[in-house]
Amino acid sequence: MKEIKGFKYLRDSFRTKQVKYGGYAALITLAVIAGLILVNLIIAQFTPQIDLTYSKLFSLSEQSIQVLDKVNSPVNIYGLWRPGEDNSEVTEVVDLYIGRNKNIHFQVMDPDKNPGFLVKYDKDKQGIARGSVIVEGAKGFRVIPPQDMYDVSTNNQTGRQSITGVAVERRFTSALLFAGTGETPVLYEITGHEERALSQLGMKETVERENFSLKSINLVQSSIPPDASGLILNAPRADISRGEADKILAFLENGGRLLILADYRIRELPILNETLSSYGLRLDYGVVQENDTAHTAGAPYVMIPEMAEHDITKPLSQRSSLIVLPFPMGISELPAKRRSVGLSPLLSSSQNSWLRTDLEETANIRVGSDIKGPITIAMTVMDPQYIQGNEKQARIVVIAAASLLEPISSYQQIPGNLDFFMNSLTWLEDRPEALAVRSKSLYLLPLRLNGLQMIIFSVVFVLLIPLAFFITGLVTWLKRRHL
Repeated sequence: MKEIKGFKYLRDSFRTKQVKYGGYAALITLAVIAGLILVNLIIAQFTPQIDLTYSKLFSLSEQSIQVLDKVNSPVNIYGLWRPGEDNSEVTEVVDLYIGRNKNIHFQVMDPDKNPGFLVKYDKDKQGIARGSVIVEGAKGFRVIPPQDMYDVSTNNQTGRQSITGVAVERRFTSALLFAGTGETPVLYEITGHEERALSQLGMKETVERENFSLKSINLVQSSIPPDASGLILNAPRADISRGEADKILAFLENGGRLLILADYRIRELPILNETLSSYGLRLDYGVVQENDTAHTAGAPYVMIPEMAEHDITKPLSQRSSLIVLPFPMGISELPAKRRSVGLSPLLSSSQNSWLRTDLEETANIRVGSDIKGPITIAMTVMDPQYIQGNEKQARIVVIAAASLLEPISSYQQIPGNLDFFMNSLTWLEDRPEALAVRSKSLYLLPLRLNGLQMIIFSVVFVLLIPLAFFITGLVTWLKRRHL
């Protein structure tokens, strides 16, 4: 009897509310644990990732995806390091490339164990550094040194270097394009007018890494070579001659490409302007003064221009990249031009700006000699604007700010400026696949607020939010006081 009573007591104890609710809680806990295990198993299979970084450091750009989708032959990528010493920023991008196209193959090659492997790729016999990457396709190969994986800027005042961007995807996609075509467009820098060479600005290697070959030419002494795909005239301090102008116009009429950067420190360039007038535009002497604080970087003469919609500016707008231009000049569209010519503004100042043509004038307000804004600062030319069949097309980019490529003391070298320059070159050469592949910027400019925004934020954070806390506390204290 005692055993039966004991069993009955045990059975009844399981029927209590405490045990019933406890059992439900245990079942729910087991179900949640089982669900979490199942979710982890699914995640382990599909490995989904969400890139929350501002510059999309761990995602491929649309242009890289387009390039990868066109790779139909095997491409081998070799990482020159010991197993286990890989650079995660490199291997993560390689994994994205392999995941997109099965023709991409990756292999780690220890240079110490395989010294003979490097002989084929060491063209200049200078050696290939450990940590380099080799991209080899059907038409050629490209060696990417480890220092080229990053954008590095040097502060002119302190001499210190800092990494401003990750360039792994940019270098890889550029190497893929070269390995697939084996072609390198040749650009000639025009000399003889006290221009500043791109090598002096630290841009020569940057241009060459983008699959361009950069040479120099004096048009007084030489004709434009047949291999020239484009000309660059960077900040001339003296005007070109009639003979040079004729050579440039003949080059353009034959489908040539031209990039001009103008410096405000020169006054007039009549022959150059006459050359440009053949395509419906001219350079305006002076300096743009910007008075909208949302478009300045600390001073009215250091402006952040508005970007028009164009293939050159679209990648920058998508990434919210900024261009900073100290002392820009202006560009005017002439009322008379050929019907075949198409002009497109790229950069301009705001309506609250003007072009100061008298640089001895010190007034902070617009005077009679000033030209009211908005002022165009960069413009493209296409002639003819619309191509029919195999018709040749001239392309010109005019940038009225030679400061585009110069380091700015407060900000060093602006990534958006470099991207704008390189996008201009790739647009001139009609290489849309290379336009949007730019470095993943690690550089942040200060937050820019105009006057109205400053007032709104001040009222909200200095007045309204503290007042809300005060009123809430006061109401709570009054209620508790009468309890």
